[in-house]
Amino acid sequence: MRTNLKLFRVKNNLSQLQMAEKLNCTRATYSSIECGSRDGRQSFWKGLQSAFAIPDANMWELMQNDE
Repeated sequence: MRTNLKLFRVKNNLSQLQMAEKLNCTRATYSSIECGSRDGRQSFWKGLQSAFAIPDANMWELMQNDE
């Protein structure tokens, strides 16, 4: 599970569906990335960074899988 990604989504008051829509992917894809069963393509992470103006230094935290 990517706890930091989930906390980021919750902190921004977004459902998984709303987050997926912002990132131009399906809810199932977003859910799989958030729960850690998929890594997510580079385009997913760049889209997240761009959509929320996340500094490079903070992206690593969101990408980390808690396994």
